[in-house]
Amino acid sequence: MATHPILYFASPGNLSSALRQGEILSGVRRLVADPNMLAADTLNIREILHGYAVILTQDCDLEQDFAARQQGDVNNKWIPNILFCDVISAEQLKGDNALYSTLWKEVKINKSERYHFLQMIDEPCDKLQIGMPELGIDFKRYFSLPTDEVYKRIELRQTERRSILASPYLEHLSHRFANFLSRVALPLDHASQ
Repeated sequence: MATHPILYFASPGNLSSALRQGEILSGVRRLVADPNMLAADTLNIREILHGYAVILTQDCDLEQDFAARQQGDVNNKWIPNILFCDVISAEQLKGDNALYSTLWKEVKINKSERYHFLQMIDEPCDKLQIGMPELGIDFKRYFSLPTDEVYKRIELRQTERRSILASPYLEHLSHRFANFLSRVALPLDHASQ
């Protein structure tokens, strides 16, 4: 089925180009220390596996960081961490959050401020050529990973570069995420008579 091209596939070489804003990775692993063990002599570390994650760090920062790393130039262009949002199947997003039908209709057309929907990714748009199901993003599920670690896991093929959002869908995701983070929390709702 031919669909509107909202995605194109990632750069051919795993390490030949900078990571990109809007790039979807699979097999993203995050190591987390048990907070109850922080005062102990040894730490208990657990691994969290994200089936998919999308990069939200700005392209310009990723490009400058990559160029500086390639030149071995330690300077202020390096970024210590990359910002991600967890990505799950749309079916899982709907089920895990028990999204009722009215809200789900808003989520599917990206009108809900907290959630973002991505259509199914066809095989030709996936670097692994296997495609991905409809995907969902909960903007409350963001995290960061050390930049060195992300590139190393890609090199070791523990993490795979899969697909990159095309413009203007990339900017749409980025703008919606920024709006979600910058919302103002009010202590009380406005009263109505």
